[in-house]
Amino acid sequence: MPLTTQGFGDLEDDLAGMAAAITDGTGVDRALQAGAAPIEARMRQNATSDPRVISGDLRDSIHTGPVRRRRNGGKRITVGVHTKEKGAFYANPLEFGHGGPAPAPAHPFVRPAFDTTADEAYTEIKRVLRDELK
Repeated sequence: MPLTTQGFGDLEDDLAGMAAAITDGTGVDRALQAGAAPIEARMRQNATSDPRVISGDLRDSIHTGPVRRRRNGGKRITVGVHTKEKGAFYANPLEFGHGGPAPAPAHPFVRPAFDTTADEAYTEIKRVLRDELK
């Protein structure tokens, strides 16, 4: 019994077009930025509530960086305190605690933000990529 198939050339062209639109365009960039947004919001919330806000410099120094290409391929985005921002000098000792003449316990605000919003960020990335494919 002979079997004839049609349309695989069109399907292949469509798949190639979708892949090119995502990787060559800004689809991946938009997906990464959408995924970073809930993490940044939670970081700001954590920096506001624990410990109490004195000047707001830490909260104001939390940003999402630009999407950058990696050396070995792919892209990456950073979320957090970038070192050139005002108030960034005390983010590390606050996150991890410090010793010295007046030791202070850790008040983490970065890791808990990632842990609690990772699923939401992943969902946002998938949503944007689905929209880009349509």
